[in-house]
Amino acid sequence: MAKRKQKKPTFILECKLITEPFVQDILNKRFRMGERLYNTTLSYALKQLQFMKESKRYRKTLRLYQEAKNLLERTQPKEPIKFYQQEKETYRQELTAIRLSFGLNEYGLHDYIKKHQHNYKKHIDSLTAQKIATQVWQAMEKVLFHGSKAHFKKYGTLTSLEGKKNSSGIRFRDHKVLWNGLDIPVKVRHNDLFAQESLASHRVKYCRIVRKRIRRKQAFYVQLIMDGIPPAKRINATGAFRHPESPNERGGIDIGTSTVAIASKKEVWIQPLAPKVPLLEAEKRRWLRKLDRSRRSANPQNYHPDGTFQKGIKLTWNRSKNYYKTLYQLKEIARLKAVYVKEQHSKLANRILSCGNEWYVETMNFKALAKRAKETKINSKTGKFQRKKRYGKSIGNYAPAKLLRILKQKLNHLDKELYEVHTRTFKASQYNHVTDTFKKKKLHQRWAPINGHLVQRDLYSAFLLMNSEAHLEHTNRQLCFDTFDTFLILHDRHMEELKQSHQNLPGSMGIQQMS
Repeated sequence: MAKRKQKKPTFILECKLITEPFVQDILNKRFRMGERLYNTTLSYALKQLQFMKESKRYRKTLRLYQEAKNLLERTQPKEPIKFYQQEKETYRQELTAIRLSFGLNEYGLHDYIKKHQHNYKKHIDSLTAQKIATQVWQAMEKVLFHGSKAHFKKYGTLTSLEGKKNSSGIRFRDHKVLWNGLDIPVKVRHNDLFAQESLASHRVKYCRIVRKRIRRKQAFYVQLIMDGIPPAKRINATGAFRHPESPNERGGIDIGTSTVAIASKKEVWIQPLAPKVPLLEAEKRRWLRKLDRSRRSANPQNYHPDGTFQKGIKLTWNRSKNYYKTLYQLKEIARLKAVYVKEQHSKLANRILSCGNEWYVETMNFKALAKRAKETKINSKTGKFQRKKRYGKSIGNYAPAKLLRILKQKLNHLDKELYEVHTRTFKASQYNHVTDTFKKKKLHQRWAPINGHLVQRDLYSAFLLMNSEAHLEHTNRQLCFDTFDTFLILHDRHMEELKQSHQNLPGSMGIQQMS
């Protein structure tokens, strides 16, 4: 079996395109053509999938594969296991051959999109069309192997088009983007040291044109996918490095749905993620209410006298100019929120890396935490049904997974990795290194008594993670004893700083309980 090609390090340099109105019209036209090619290819792929599911050969092989898989799971002795494994692998290869016969692979979609690309060859080159087919295949992979659904692109929702290499199709030359007759200047500021250094010392692998709407105006950007590790950012005025070099120290991160706790030999601290997000959320709710009022006033026929909208019939919705103005304002709030969260997470990641370059965190499934609970429970005291909501709103607002993704990316550039410990065996929120015991705590219990000291629960979990064993299943108890006194000093100092700051901190941090 051939080894998978190892991915080389890359980074993205985004620059604004200087576009005249006629250039914007041409680019918008090409984005609409890209939408049509995407939808046409996806429609073909879904039809081929349906034909494959209807074929007798596929259904028979799938049934045999599932039987072999079930027998393999239930069998204990070694000899039958080897036989069922071979049988399962044979049927899996047969299923793959059937899928390929229906053209359901990346290169099959490349062949299909080729004949449709000829209709738009003055605007969409062959390499860009192949990248569109690749996007369709990525959507189909989720349908085939993960049970997801593939969605067509609505009008105006395609936001990017990209090439495959910088030698043909969409390409970057001499601070310009060249693409099928278009010659678009790229804005690179003379005092942007990062952009200047990136372009001078790194090769452009391929280009991506991105369409954005900023402050209700359309703008186009080029994302240059650069080869190698990005240069360190510098201060424009002095040329000095903006961030200090990460020391060779280890640390632990206990990340929640809205807060993050850090423990290292240098610093111990806890803080909320993106603290100004609630202000943007309040503004978003106001625009949503205005949007609802506009929709109701323009479509009174679609609502009952009690305010509920009619069901069971096809409704026609009229949208006024004010409705679209409000909608664009709502989209602008969503854009500002996304930019703010990403900026705050990047700053936070840089602060984390200033404490060390070896970090440990618990494996977190934020997607599962965001879902509603499946089991219906009744409150024993009130007799009412408990709500099934969990942490979807908090995760959607604060994006804790994005912080870990940014941190992983920055660590990769340092040739390091973010170590994820085994949550079920580690049990950071339950363990006491002094007594060597595990004890479950209720969610509202934010403080833990450790060796006669009250310690903030999340910070103590981060401390245990910092002292993780190499196999990532348990904390190293001896390391905990060696570093606990230093941790306690830093912990008490930070708690005192938080009390003196008089900040409006989340209740999940437990500072109100301490005071």
